[in-house]
Amino acid sequence: MRGNEPTLSSTAARPNSTEFAPKSRPPSNKRGRIAIAVIGLGTLITLTGIGYLIYAEIARSRLGDLVYEVSYVEREGWITAPLPAVGPSDSPTSSDPSQDPESGGSTSGSIISEPLEAAQLFPARWTNPRYWSEPEWAGSLPYGRADLPDGFVYLNSAPIIRDSGVFPAADTLEIPAINLRTSVYGLAVYDEGGKQLWESPVDIVGHIPGTSHPGETGAGWYFGHLESPVRGEGNVFHDLPDIVELIRHDPVDIIIGSTEGEFLYRVTKTGFIHRDDLVLDQTSASTVTLVASYPKLVYDHRILVTGELLAFRPPG
Repeated sequence: MRGNEPTLSSTAARPNSTEFAPKSRPPSNKRGRIAIAVIGLGTLITLTGIGYLIYAEIARSRLGDLVYEVSYVEREGWITAPLPAVGPSDSPTSSDPSQDPESGGSTSGSIISEPLEAAQLFPARWTNPRYWSEPEWAGSLPYGRADLPDGFVYLNSAPIIRDSGVFPAADTLEIPAINLRTSVYGLAVYDEGGKQLWESPVDIVGHIPGTSHPGETGAGWYFGHLESPVRGEGNVFHDLPDIVELIRHDPVDIIIGSTEGEFLYRVTKTGFIHRDDLVLDQTSASTVTLVASYPKLVYDHRILVTGELLAFRPPG
């Protein structure tokens, strides 16, 4: 027995429990920060949604601005108004003394050979109707008939329109007024739940199969994207809405090319329609209609730009 060895009491062998207890910490506010973030995000999403709805309603309220149609008088002038043949009865003055009775000259004499500008003629029977109130801006083109690009001839001089299904499909489309030139691709048709749909064109203009080819009677329909921020399918028709304002002042031409040549369609009207109401109408004339989703970021309507065949340029 080791009676002389010191022994530890139970209280001495056990450390004081209060010496090693963790220090108390203030309550954590992590959950509070998460709650605030969730509420803030929800508020932001709600405000964004409300803002989008307001934008969409404003955009739809302005769809009426897309509606415009060139007057019949002006359209007739594109192809029927000849350049004025100026003679003694058309000219108020003459540089030939023989034409002036007060000068003692003979009233018989030569016909004036140099044509007057349209703005000089009065009354303004040769002036574009849009300039009747300001004839000084009419220039020298009667009825505002824009010059055709080189090599084009009016169809009344070259009757080449054919029935649908005769000419080849389009391969190019150009609108000089908005600096657009692009390729054309025939879109495929597929069935979805018993409903025929067309594939979406990517970075080009798509021709709807079954509609007329360039130069044929009937309507040719061409689709393109105004923009495609989600699918990234291009924005070939980004400037198409600009035509609505352009045709109020000057003619706008759509030139569609194929192996048969190039066909110039002059824009006659613009408009819109809800996507669910779009029908590919046909006509006995020769027309094209360009289509794009509208308005931006809403896309529940379609902007329509329609032109009538006016001129032709053979290949080469």
